[in-house]
Amino acid sequence: MRTSHLAYIACAASTLFAAPCDPSTLLVETEIYPLSSGGDPRRIIAHDFNADQHLDLVVAQYGSDRISFHLGNGDGTFAPFVEYTSADGIGDGPEALGAADFNLDGHLDLAIGNINSTLTILLGDSTGSFTPGGVYNSGLFTLPSDLVVGDLDHDNDPDVVVIGQGNSVYVSLNNGDGTFATPVFYPVITGTTSIAIADINNDTHLDLAVTTLSTNKVQIMYGLGNGAFDTPIDYPTVTTPDDVQIGDMDNDGDLDLVVSTYFHLIAVHLNDGNGNFGTRIEYPCDVTPADIQLGDMDSDGDLDVIAATLSSNPASIAMLLNDGNGALSPQYDFFGTNTNGARGTCIADFNGDNAPDVAVAYEVSNRLHIYENTCDPNVVGCNPADLAAPCGELNFFDVSAFLVAYNAQDPIADFNADGLINFFDVSAFLTAFNNGCP
Repeated sequence: MRTSHLAYIACAASTLFAAPCDPSTLLVETEIYPLSSGGDPRRIIAHDFNADQHLDLVVAQYGSDRISFHLGNGDGTFAPFVEYTSADGIGDGPEALGAADFNLDGHLDLAIGNINSTLTILLGDSTGSFTPGGVYNSGLFTLPSDLVVGDLDHDNDPDVVVIGQGNSVYVSLNNGDGTFATPVFYPVITGTTSIAIADINNDTHLDLAVTTLSTNKVQIMYGLGNGAFDTPIDYPTVTTPDDVQIGDMDNDGDLDLVVSTYFHLIAVHLNDGNGNFGTRIEYPCDVTPADIQLGDMDSDGDLDVIAATLSSNPASIAMLLNDGNGALSPQYDFFGTNTNGARGTCIADFNGDNAPDVAVAYEVSNRLHIYENTCDPNVVGCNPADLAAPCGELNFFDVSAFLVAYNAQDPIADFNADGLINFFDVSAFLTAFNNGCP
């Protein structure tokens, strides 16, 4: 069924309501891939770099000064790695990763933060290949450990924010051609470990959440819309926070914070609707979470938490399910083959069944593992524009859900996966909506 205008579209013919998911068997390890030699992989991201509608994977390999790039086949399998090294501008100890179309040529590019205080840009050509796009070493970057990408100054090009393993947040504004201005330094409390980006207070400007290890706080830096940020506001969080993610955990239309610590806790900070986080609830996580990600793992319409764990005892991956109100269940554990030291993870649909799968990079074995989600979505082949419940019906509720996400600069509105949320995503959403049922 197809339509040329926004209308009610019932996809009942393709609706297959599945039995409730069994959380204990939800993830199954299906593929294992060696990474480039040298070991110690850290961050991992998934994007469609060769424009074939299949997600690809990039792994930053801290211990070998290179990145491993794996093209996806669309069925949950991946091609062997292609490596990028110092010859391509990769510096010592690449750890932070981000992707966007930095030079606005229609192809996804890569940003890589290296521990030798450089930022590398690799330019993509939509074939799965990259060429050097610049190395930035102004002397300001201090041991980059994480970065985020977003349009901070509303000029329709993606900017980069890098945090260092000190008291540093560096904002690098894009000149519009994939080159970057001298970073602007923002002092924060010592010990930055992780950063996340979104419009937290619903003012159409992107904001930052930064975890600070030494003070047990998460700092919110509210964007002013011109690439600058207001004075950080501190919120107490778990002891020695290590990672932060942003998402609507209680389904109230505003964005919340999820913070993890090596000390076996995950905290949910609920947004009061104005970008304030006075409510914090802590949940035990009986592992050592090194990296957390948010995704609807059991296809019930709310965001769950996946944690990659530094130890294989008791698990390689821990999953905490959301009850829809932001409360997390006791964890479910999933194991890998001959693994320990799960360092980085990402959540995405690798096999095209509309259920989120998980990729994990293990630092000891130097392997990339793929875990398939065995939980069938409520609707098989659900249209990507079908954002509102119930899945299987396209109507004005889905349009409203997209507009809310768009105005909040929520990553779910990034329909063309270029790291920006702009009129191209509106066009992509309308195209998907008008395509109707799968």
